[in-house]
Amino acid sequence: MTSLFISHNLAVVRFISTRVGVMYLGRLVEVAPTEMLFERPQHPYTQLLMDAIPRLEHGRRRVRNASGDVPSPLDPPGGCTFHPRCPLAMERCRSETPLLKAAADGSAVACHAVVPTVHASASAA
Repeated sequence: MTSLFISHNLAVVRFISTRVGVMYLGRLVEVAPTEMLFERPQHPYTQLLMDAIPRLEHGRRRVRNASGDVPSPLDPPGGCTFHPRCPLAMERCRSETPLLKAAADGSAVACHAVVPTVHASASAA
């Protein structure tokens, strides 16, 4: 059985999901098995989301925010929709929409600056 669960609550997503897709302005930017995504996020937006999760062992800490303004979903920017806020953005990101690139471990990422990697724990399984 497959269910689609949509949420902004990452704690619940981690608890009930076996595979997670992260979206930004209506586009998938990363897909991965749940534990892999939470332990080793690849897309810059996913990394920002994971950095914002409160962790008891870290105590009080500054949360890293994306720079720039959130683009309008009614008039998204050309190319990669995250490029106006992305620390890895390059000229290609402004004009070319990245496609999801799959890795052998079941993950996929849509980013010109990130090459999908197979993690040792996934390749050993």
